[in-house]
Amino acid sequence: MSVMRSRPILLALAVAPFVLAAARQESAPQEPTCEQVFKNIQVFKGVPASDLIPSMEFMSGALKFECSDCHDEKDFSKDTRAKGVARKMILMQRDINEKNFGGRTQVTCMTCHRGSENPVGVPLPDGIVLRHPRTEGVPKPEELFTKAVQAAGKPDGTLVRTGTLTAPNDMTHKVETAPVTFTQEPGGKFSVVASSRQIVSDGSKVTYDGQALGGEPAFVFERLGRTWRGDDAYAGLDQAVAAGKDKIGKADVWIVRAARPATTSSEELSFDAKSNLLLRLVNMRRSSLGTVVSAIDYANYAKVGGARVPMKVIMSFAGGQQWIFDFKSVSIKK
Repeated sequence: MSVMRSRPILLALAVAPFVLAAARQESAPQEPTCEQVFKNIQVFKGVPASDLIPSMEFMSGALKFECSDCHDEKDFSKDTRAKGVARKMILMQRDINEKNFGGRTQVTCMTCHRGSENPVGVPLPDGIVLRHPRTEGVPKPEELFTKAVQAAGKPDGTLVRTGTLTAPNDMTHKVETAPVTFTQEPGGKFSVVASSRQIVSDGSKVTYDGQALGGEPAFVFERLGRTWRGDDAYAGLDQAVAAGKDKIGKADVWIVRAARPATTSSEELSFDAKSNLLLRLVNMRRSSLGTVVSAIDYANYAKVGGARVPMKVIMSFAGGQQWIFDFKSVSIKK
């Protein structure tokens, strides 16, 4: 067979699979849509019926929901409040993807929810949560403040703790451990000296390596300066309310939330339900883009001079960085 005579045959063989596939598509019945198979379909109209259950499974996984959390188990087609919210969320997701990603499914339920009914709209330090189980019998905030002050006592003089500070290097950002001396005086005065890093407060202003700090950076270290609790530990808090009961590690804690007008922020304070000592302070400060959350954890309380002071203090920042103070010795200078 000549080359010229073989070309039509080769062309026919190449085209045949596509012709057969097209013929099969034309002859195959079109898949029914959701509204043709299920009742009370609103936002899935025109979507193949086979897509509905996988979509439900995806939402269930993204929110850690069971079917009964949204549906009436006696009549799955019945409208519920949760179904109404879900419909709005589906339309919002589609709108975001259509306007910003050319219709590609880039933003999903999981993007925000991540296994929770209520999306977390702020970057949270590891281990920090802002929603707590509600319970009856929560002590009044004023009662918790009073008990915490009594439990911590008040150092009769200047408190000096030495140990190590593990934190990112300001220049290289690599985590390093250096010896640290943390001195705290009455009236909010304190100093932190760790290798070349020096943070000092005279009770009214804070300097970092000689440079005066203002705004949130100053407030962060002022909060650090309250790591031991004197009589005025909770002064300046306003509109304090009981926020529930939760756990920090194995300890049950009572939680109080209050405003701190001086720093235009709010604080969440967790008190050990047994010892009454403060175990965590979470500060929340709004910015034009969202809320900035930082936290200070207090642990390993030791007795000294009639007071109890935390020998481990962890500062956690919204960006994920941590400063870990691990104190080995404590003394009081009069």
